This record gives sequence, structure tokens and C-alpha cells, in this order.
Amino acid sequence: MRDASFFQGIEHVQVPWGERSIYVPVFYYDTMRLNTVFLAPQNKLKALLPSARMHPIRVLPGQGILAISAMAYRDCDLGPYNEVAISIPFTLDRATPLFTGILRKGPEVSRIYIRHLPVNTEIARAAGVEFAGYPKFLASIEFEKQDGWISCRLAEGERHILTLSGRELEVQDAPRSRVRYFTARGGRLLCSEGITSERREATSRDAGHARLQLGDHPISQELDELGLGRLLAYQYVPSYQSILSPVLESFEV
Repeated sequence: MRDASFFQGIEHVQVPWGERSIYVPVFYYDTMRLNTVFLAPQNKLKALLPSARMHPIRVLPGQGILAISAMAYRDCDLGPYNEVAISIPFTLDRATPLFTGILRKGPEVSRIYIRHLPVNTEIARAAGVEFAGYPKFLASIEFEKQDGWISCRLAEGERHILTLSGRELEVQDAPRSRVRYFTARGGRLLCSEGITSERREATSRDAGHARLQLGDHPISQELDELGLGRLLAYQYVPSYQSILSPVLESFEV
């Protein structure tokens, strides 16, 4: 049976939406995630952000970070679907000191700009676009397990975008966490919040534990031209629960 203790006491409102309804906030009851964090030139990351107020996290001199994540939402309010997120951690209005996230502790609640967010079901695409301006589009997202690896292949039509692969590592207890997701729409920055449950996860800095293969799609070209550096971190989370809020704040670009 589904364990719903993480969601107890939270008002879960059914909101009319076209010919159907949707629950707000969105509850994700069972998700698997692969997450990778790569070094990338800070000036090139800055050029991808929609506002001069946004500053990529400064990890090393001239270097920020870009995250590529693959999620299998096996049970959620929108029905099962898969998703790949390409995102840039940043701070608003003030740049971070050098070595943030390495020698200096990062923000307690991260801010992440969602650059691309392909999904493989229409309801997940439409809800994300209409409710929060997420840059979602329909794509083929297929997971495969083989020889201790999990691979996620992302494609749009016949064009391969990327394949992200990670090892199934031994997991340990991890605490509850939260992140603020930013999108841009109508000349405004929109902010939603995601809260992730306590869970079991593995984190590794071994570059041999994750692989990224780029395809021939415009997004692949964007990532190639970005000049991704070495892998800073890989996370494998076999199962967790989370809550995604509607848009909570709006900022001037």
C-alpha cells in the first residue's frame, strides 16, 4: 500500500482545470532519480539565465555548475510519467563567494533556474506550462537497467538529445530537503517550491559512476557549446516522495 505519512495534515485541494481537475499542491508518492552536477563556464551559464539579477553559483574561478537530472515519477497526482531536467543553480541579486559548494557551504534552500524540462505525458506537459511556466515539451524518455547501471535515454522524435547513465550505488539515510524552482514568463520570474522527503540515497564524486552522452538535437548542441567540465557530483535515489507547490512568488526580471 502507498505510504502517505509524509503528506498528512497538508491541505490537498482539487482545482478545476479545463474538462478535468488537478490537485494542488502536487503530491509525488514514489519517484526514482538520477542527478548529475557538472562544472560549466560561468559566463556561458550567465548568458542562459533570463535576468541580470540571477548569478550562477561560483564554484571555482570562472566556473559555475549545471545539473542534469532524470526522474521516473512512478506514482503521483498527475499519473506516472518521466522527466529530464536541465537546470542552473543561482543566487538572486548577489553573487556567491568563490568555492561555494566546495569549501564554502551552499545556500540552505537552493534556487534553480529550469532551462529545459521535457516530459513524456501530455498532462504533465500542459499542467507544468499552464500553472507555472515550466519549459516543458513532449519527448521520449526511457529508462533501462543493466549490469548495475540505470540509463535514461531522452529524444524528441527521431533526434537523440542525451543519454544519462548512473550506477546503482549503496544508499544511506538522507534528510528532508527543499529547493526553489524558477521559470520565466511574461517578463516575470516565477518561483515554486519543492520539498523532498527523508530518503535513502547515494552521493558520489567519482566520475566513473555516471556517464553523459549527447545526441544531435539543438539542446545537445547547446550543452556541447556550453563546454561542460568534470562531474562534480552524482546522486542516485531509488525512491522518495515530494511535494510541488504552485507558483508562490513573482519577481521583476
